[in-house]
Amino acid sequence: MLKRLWCYCDKIFKLSDNLSKLKSQGFSKKNNETFLTTILLIGMFMRLRSFNTLEQVMKRNAKIWKKILNCNHLPSIDLISKRIENSDIEGIRKFVRITNYKLRRNKSFNTNEASNGLMVAAIDGHETFCSELRCCPKCLTRRKKVNGKTVIEYYHKYVVCQLILCYIPVIIDIEPLSPHRGELTASKRLIKRILKEQPRFIDVFCFDALYLDSKLLNMLDDAKKFWIAVLKQENREAYQEIDRLLPTIKPIKTKINKADVTLWNLENLVGWDNLKKSFRAVVSKEIKAKWKLNRKRKKVKELITHNWRWLTNMPSVYSAEIIHKFGHARWNVENRGFNDLVNNCHFDHPFHHHPDALLAMLWIISIAFNLSFAFFNRNLKPQLKDKSIGNRSQLALTIIETFILLKGTVINFVPP
Repeated sequence: MLKRLWCYCDKIFKLSDNLSKLKSQGFSKKNNETFLTTILLIGMFMRLRSFNTLEQVMKRNAKIWKKILNCNHLPSIDLISKRIENSDIEGIRKFVRITNYKLRRNKSFNTNEASNGLMVAAIDGHETFCSELRCCPKCLTRRKKVNGKTVIEYYHKYVVCQLILCYIPVIIDIEPLSPHRGELTASKRLIKRILKEQPRFIDVFCFDALYLDSKLLNMLDDAKKFWIAVLKQENREAYQEIDRLLPTIKPIKTKINKADVTLWNLENLVGWDNLKKSFRAVVSKEIKAKWKLNRKRKKVKELITHNWRWLTNMPSVYSAEIIHKFGHARWNVENRGFNDLVNNCHFDHPFHHHPDALLAMLWIISIAFNLSFAFFNRNLKPQLKDKSIGNRSQLALTIIETFILLKGTVINFVPP
């Protein structure tokens, strides 16, 4: 399965060629950037949880690793952890852009059914790990109390942009938070880079309430991009304006996902002085029945009500139901993104505590995540998905099992 996965990536995405284009910064000719990144990428395809696990697998199957990589030596894990500090992060990020562009050209996302033909992306922050002992120059700090004593905790946080409402929810870009800077500042850097390097890739950006910033929204308006953000703060002018106009709007009643939904569509609102254009609001009230067991062990029907408010610049040609769907789809970055990355791909594990090494490993994990998703959805037949593998979480186990059976199958990679 590893050979099939690698051949698929090599044929469709030119994996070996793009790895060979990575710049070696401070690497030796024998242990260069391409060679070490290939080893790490294979380890992430196998979803190994740490460098120690990778070292054990390499020692246990040293002959197979040498034949697969077509080399006479295997570097130590200490060498890999030190050299990863000088990784070509920009080259790895460029390879992610190439693979995502290729997937779109191959019509792999199938956005017509779920997102009305629009490329929808969600941006959210994610904290990877924290420690009270280890730190680096780029660590963020916060104070907490442990047994009555104030302790400084060090942690790293990143802003991640991921596609939603599509079959292959690829990671588009990652931006680390700098010390003494907030998540909003990092998201602005991320969006500026996306608009510069991939201006036509995303049509709609979905945000949490934190991202309701006039400068950020004006930047998207100038780039002719749509945005949808949750409104939660009751002290905002937009929230109060919606409260005043809501009784005058005729509601739309519908049923979505077994819930009775009432929608209010408000157009041409002005809630910020610094916002260049007027915006639109969609308010929803969702009532869903849930069965629970009471003390007498009998099922009792309970009605659960949720209230949501979204602000957007999407025109009225897109109905309130579409705004409702896009607004709720923002949670896909948690469910299909961070949840899968953390539980199955060890996204939160600090492989080597160095700012560049941590970011490089996040990108390598993202490449393995994107390509595994593409391989599972585009290359495997339904019978193999259902019987042999079952789901993507078992794909790595199948790769590990078949890795031992390769017995020296050479991957199309020759280190210089």
